[in-house]
Amino acid sequence: MTNKMDDACMNKKLILIIGILSLMLLAGCEGGFLKGRKGNAPITDIDVRIGFNGLAMQFLQNAPPDNVFTETGFPIVIDLKNNGATDIKDTKGILVIGLETNYAELVNEGDKKGIRFGLNGKSIYSPVGDKDVIEIDARAKRIGEQSETFTSRVSATACYPYKTIFGTSVCVDTDVYGAIKGLKACTVKDLEFDKGQGAPVAVTKVEARMFAGIDENIVKPSFLITIENKGKGQVIDPKEEIIGKACTKEPLEYKDFNSIRIKASLSGKDLNCKIMDDDSESTTIRLREKKDVVRCTLEEGIDRGKDPYVAPLMIDLEYGYTFTISKEVVLEKSVTH
Repeated sequence: MTNKMDDACMNKKLILIIGILSLMLLAGCEGGFLKGRKGNAPITDIDVRIGFNGLAMQFLQNAPPDNVFTETGFPIVIDLKNNGATDIKDTKGILVIGLETNYAELVNEGDKKGIRFGLNGKSIYSPVGDKDVIEIDARAKRIGEQSETFTSRVSATACYPYKTIFGTSVCVDTDVYGAIKGLKACTVKDLEFDKGQGAPVAVTKVEARMFAGIDENIVKPSFLITIENKGKGQVIDPKEEIIGKACTKEPLEYKDFNSIRIKASLSGKDLNCKIMDDDSESTTIRLREKKDVVRCTLEEGIDRGKDPYVAPLMIDLEYGYTFTISKEVVLEKSVTH
């Protein structure tokens, strides 16, 4: 009798423990749900990687103020937010304040070299990207004796590394010459993407082409991939030293602009996207008028005896990005008697 009572008590304890653990798991998963979705459905990677946003930046109200007295200090406060789906690692982002040095200057010497920052992007666990507020002290200088006021410009330039990660399903049709009669598992067609991938640079179109190889027993899937800069900033080479130069007065070369590294794979097998013969794993492409088309091919090919099938196509784009905001500030002479 005692053993049965002990067993019953033990079962109740186990049920209680399981219930508590379940509640804890549910509470821990709350960050993976997005308000407004039907039934509080959990968000997915597709929900996160949408839109054309990366880093967002703005001056806080009255920082800098609209009007500043000469020979007095004034604040510059920048609100930074990562609205995209890529993390900007610590110290990889750079913020530089620009002033007309004849009329204003930064107070702290360290601020003149640029301020380093890092902000995590959106994820399925945190559907809202990180934000930060950066405060800088500035000081207005004298203006000409003949002027009571002078309008000067304050600017803020951000430079940071970013990535676009794209994934879709494509049809691989080994029946290049249309010999197969009847229904197929899929049909090769062009695909367009107008919602973005949670980054300022986006894959906007994929055109699939199937070619018979020199060895007629294989078919080579090939894809024309359209890439566009859909943001308001400038694409630059993703090398750390180039990103650093973009936010300083050091000159950049022509090849440093609009430069993107691309890697692509079909069913986990690397595609050849090389513009020229080289041994690098990735290829550097260059946007022209904010757009480019690159061809990526599975060189090893696929056995022609295989039935048509649907396969995952993955594309990774790596680049630097920079943009500037600015505001006019009126410098006024202090009233003295």
